[in-house]
Amino acid sequence: MPSRGDDDFLPSANAGLADVKAMIADAEDEDAAYALELGRGDPLPGQKFEGVTPGEWEPGDDGLPDSCPVLPLGTEEGVFHFIDVIGQLRSFKGSELGQSGINELFMGRHLWLQWAWPQYNKDKAIVGWRANKAREDLMGACGRKGSWNAIDRVRGRGGWTGRDGRLMFHAGNRLVSLGLAGQGRASSGLKKEAIGELDGMVYPTRPPLPKPWPVSLIDQDGPATALLPHFQTWHWMRPDLDPVLLIGWLGAAYLGAALRWRPAIVIMGDKATGKSSLQEDVKAMFGPALLQSADATAAGIYQQLKFDCLPVAVDEFEAKADTRKAKAVLELMRLSASGAPMHRGGDNHKGTQFQGRSAFAFSAINIPPLDPQDLSRLALLRLKRLREGEEKPIIPVEELAVLGRKIMRRLLDNWHRWPATYQAWRRFLASCGHDGRGQDTFGTLMALADMIVDRDAGKLNLCLAENAEDYEPWREVLSSRNLIEYEGMFENWQNCLNHVMSKRIEAWRGGTRHTVGEVLTEFFEADVNNQDAIGYQGARKLLEQTGLTLLRPGDGRDDYALFIPNQHPALFELFAGSKWQGEMNAGTWIGALDQAPMALVASGRIDGRKHRGRAFLLKDIIAEVEG
Repeated sequence: MPSRGDDDFLPSANAGLADVKAMIADAEDEDAAYALELGRGDPLPGQKFEGVTPGEWEPGDDGLPDSCPVLPLGTEEGVFHFIDVIGQLRSFKGSELGQSGINELFMGRHLWLQWAWPQYNKDKAIVGWRANKAREDLMGACGRKGSWNAIDRVRGRGGWTGRDGRLMFHAGNRLVSLGLAGQGRASSGLKKEAIGELDGMVYPTRPPLPKPWPVSLIDQDGPATALLPHFQTWHWMRPDLDPVLLIGWLGAAYLGAALRWRPAIVIMGDKATGKSSLQEDVKAMFGPALLQSADATAAGIYQQLKFDCLPVAVDEFEAKADTRKAKAVLELMRLSASGAPMHRGGDNHKGTQFQGRSAFAFSAINIPPLDPQDLSRLALLRLKRLREGEEKPIIPVEELAVLGRKIMRRLLDNWHRWPATYQAWRRFLASCGHDGRGQDTFGTLMALADMIVDRDAGKLNLCLAENAEDYEPWREVLSSRNLIEYEGMFENWQNCLNHVMSKRIEAWRGGTRHTVGEVLTEFFEADVNNQDAIGYQGARKLLEQTGLTLLRPGDGRDDYALFIPNQHPALFELFAGSKWQGEMNAGTWIGALDQAPMALVASGRIDGRKHRGRAFLLKDIIAEVEG
């Protein structure tokens, strides 16, 4: 996209006043009753509370006093779940719910405990509280609530949607959203709710995070006016596209579980490309809302996230000889993209379940091997070396933190646009050759960039939001045939067949060890007048060394075909160590090959024995020689 002069990025005249209003709103927010005055107003021993004599309260629906500061949630397999007096999720086994455990639930509210379950001395004076009676009532309250599972009901920090479709940010000690003004549009008023139970879901207290910008940006310059020109100063392989995709990923990172699909990004660049500076800028924008690690394991990531849906940044995610750790992290990214649950074993033969809903960002010089299912969930953002002596522009950390909050606010302001914008980008990407997964990934990134840029599209000279009559200017850079993410990306059956074709045959011919593909190619391209060319019987003899064979035309086949049996000991060895190996008598390669549109069900003889399997015409799998 054409660049614009620096004057185009000056803030609007009323931006300064808006920032002052935001600072005042922040100050008022901090002065609000955030500090928990635990126990204030609780009765002294022997005094009435809300007109009720100690121990003589009427049970509520759950069997506890209506004024109980602890919320019972339910029980599951001998574990009892509560929200404690400061809003934290707490779970206890029955044996742990004694005096110590109850004190943890009611911390700072011991006087309330003495009022609810008073313990008297011989002089009828209250000297404490009855732990056994409190335990019975608390366990009974969980029983009345019924079976309860945290995976299905707990929402940690990050972005979520409410039952009415509103976008909400769980900021640790507050739940922030916008009120609805009708017709699905959000009002300009920021709504802050106490965390706890809402619409059947539990939002527990967690360490606080930055909250959305308190003042609406509907009539103000948005964060993209500063961020996009800043990101464009890096030397990207796709300078028109990659900074925009990065803006879109920032939106996905903030929204978390509010999205159906959460794409990942990989920032690739050698030394002197400014990769570290870019990482520092992203970190400054999110602050504590970013889970960042340079030596992350999948277990370490989900143990830190728990119920949060915060973004995850994995630095120095380099290719190594042992890929198991990297593959586990990539699996976690893959599951988090769609929100699919992950099951892991645990103590006492009881498994644990984790449901990730985080957007991942990786950075590397050499990225580990990526399977097609990984590539389809991410965008590759490649950096080129900076020019000698070139200095990167700097946005102060404090300003970056404000820009991050403004992104959250812009997303809140424009959340009503999301369904239509997302579907519009999906339709456009479909016309660019993207399949459903490509529409998910690039559609999400471009639609979120669209929402964040919004009214600033004209100033930034981008065909987005109100400045876009259509998306045609994006067709060339977003065409599936031009995206590096699709280079070398094959379907499962293609990779399986390529594995077969690349395997070397142990037999020697002409002093050279041949691959399956070389044998088939030599036979397919052989000139009948060439006496040295491999013939049908020679090709069969070589192929049968690996559990394969060659079929003549016939039985509905109009050409020679490679035959791959369902089972064969030699073929099992050919697939050894691959994901298609399976077991000796239960190989999984046929399931993969069945996905090929040209696969034919056939029978063939190998070593004199008849086998069932799949046949592939040579003309379909071997390129013809030009001329």
